[in-house]
Amino acid sequence: MIKCFTLLVGLLVVNVPPVASNSRSFSVDWENDRFLKDGKPFTYQSGGMHYFRVPHQYWSDRMNKIKLAGMNTLQTYISWNSHEQVEGEFNFEGDNDIAEYLSLAQSHGLNVVLRPGPYICAEWTFGGLPYWLLNKPGMEVRIYNKPYVEAIAKWFDVLFPIIKPFLYENGGPIITVQVENEYGAYGPDVCDKKYLQFLLDLNKKYFGENPVYFTMDNTSDKRLECGAIPGLLKALDFGPGNEPAQELKMLRKFQAHGPFINGEYWAGWFDKWGGRHANRSATKVAKSFDEMLQLNASVNFYMFHGGTNFGYTNGAMSGKPGSYNVRVTSYDYNSPLSEAGDTTDKYFAIRNVMSKYVELPPGPVPPNSPKWKSSVDIQMKTQISLFDNLEQFSTCVETKLPSLMEHFNQSDGFILYQLQWSGPLQNISLYGVHDRATVFVDRQKIGSVNRMDFLNGSLILPIELSNQLNLKPDQGYTITILVENLGRVNHGSYMAIDFKGITNMVLLDGESVNLEKWRVCPLPLNTVQPALQKVDNLRYPPSGSPFTPTIFCGSFRKLNGDDTFLDPRGWEKGMAYLNEVNLGRYWPTEGPQVTLYAPGVYFKQGENTVCLFEIETANPENTLVFTDVPILDKKKQGNSDDLVDF
Repeated sequence: MIKCFTLLVGLLVVNVPPVASNSRSFSVDWENDRFLKDGKPFTYQSGGMHYFRVPHQYWSDRMNKIKLAGMNTLQTYISWNSHEQVEGEFNFEGDNDIAEYLSLAQSHGLNVVLRPGPYICAEWTFGGLPYWLLNKPGMEVRIYNKPYVEAIAKWFDVLFPIIKPFLYENGGPIITVQVENEYGAYGPDVCDKKYLQFLLDLNKKYFGENPVYFTMDNTSDKRLECGAIPGLLKALDFGPGNEPAQELKMLRKFQAHGPFINGEYWAGWFDKWGGRHANRSATKVAKSFDEMLQLNASVNFYMFHGGTNFGYTNGAMSGKPGSYNVRVTSYDYNSPLSEAGDTTDKYFAIRNVMSKYVELPPGPVPPNSPKWKSSVDIQMKTQISLFDNLEQFSTCVETKLPSLMEHFNQSDGFILYQLQWSGPLQNISLYGVHDRATVFVDRQKIGSVNRMDFLNGSLILPIELSNQLNLKPDQGYTITILVENLGRVNHGSYMAIDFKGITNMVLLDGESVNLEKWRVCPLPLNTVQPALQKVDNLRYPPSGSPFTPTIFCGSFRKLNGDDTFLDPRGWEKGMAYLNEVNLGRYWPTEGPQVTLYAPGVYFKQGENTVCLFEIETANPENTLVFTDVPILDKKKQGNSDDLVDF
């Protein structure tokens, strides 16, 4: 259901939109290369913070710190797939309460730069688009494609009436609205001006002609030309490795007049599994920021506070088949405010620059919050073998291959394939693995095929196992393939064909077995709590059998509301759950991220439950701890001023 804007008066709930005023106006003074706010020259200095990456209980704290750094504006995307996970069902509550977010911004005296997409990139799964678009016949995204634009129109018909009261002219904080997002970078052969005009017209249908609409692109001739809409304001995005004066010169090739905007000033960068943790110098970030202010630029820090890709919400990059890398769970982004909302050296360096240009709000800046550390190891006593308890987590079907997550209306998580087979076997080959497959014969792990390395892969059975199968050709056995969706591609023209599961075929000793009778089990695993309520019905693996993917759970007490960090060292790879919340992926052996952020608001006062779905190797001690210091840099840090991999 759509949540209305509400104000509590006694026990009465009433709708209270912002109050419009005839004196409020925000416009572009093209002749003088500036904005006008209520008729007066204006530049914005903005902090990027995505509501959907931060627990809503912390929004006000983060906004206060952004304001105290000297910022006068907040920037956020709107994530379509957070609000409409199931087609036609909308969620605007809790962390999705965009109306509350906008109201809080206004209460903190912050303007808002709104980026409603529908595509947002953001290193967010599928670039903010809902996965169910992929199930629509003839679907192509980010062009004027009938199924796509019809879905957008239905979404905006729900979203924009919620947003409209918050426009500046209507008494709200929203001063500018972006159309699409970095469209010039979509693909080498894609440049659909009809699609961009459709989006602009749709914005104007709901918001009218008065709001300041803009597009934004990286600074290259092609991208600026393709991503632009004639007559619309253009913004750039670039980091501290670029010279602001040269960026302004590039802008003027395409837009002779208008404000100079860096809509994404990359104060840090995102991390990918197997890569290094971003580390952009606070000194360089502050220096380049100062240079932009000297040019009278409006600047948005991307990110000022990054937050977290909780659950399965991280994105991935794939410019072409065979190329794939995955964003980590943390979206710390090496930002001025850390993942847990703490101030950093970069925060104070930026604040010092701002103090040269504006009078800072009265302080002091709040101290960093205390963090909790478990005093003893948590014993993971409850163990639930997935293979022995599939019916607790899935409704399996018999079918042929390929059979994909989308066929089951499944957005995220895992999908399991099982085949009963007999006879000799030496080699199992998988083609089109999206994204990581772990293969077992009976309960013995044969190996993994990871799309981060190869799209296709062949696994050779151990000689002992192969010989055993040769000696007993009539003895049946089970081939099990567990496939993990590591993250939907969030950028590039490969997005719309990023289906999940085994997308092509399985070969046994070179022969396709796609048409055999497979048992296929969708496993969203958004929570594991239901299985914990049925422990008396659980089945356990035979004594002494090899490890197979297992859910481990332990209970512990926590009596304060402090944030903390789950430390999964000793475990290999899987998902972590705190009570009802999916904290996200852990993969300490791959890095760079090791710990997972666990906000204090996700804990109960007293008894809590933490669970790990471990895919590869269990901790021999079957224990887990929470720590008070994050570890995001298992691998050596590097200067990432030049890291632009899109």
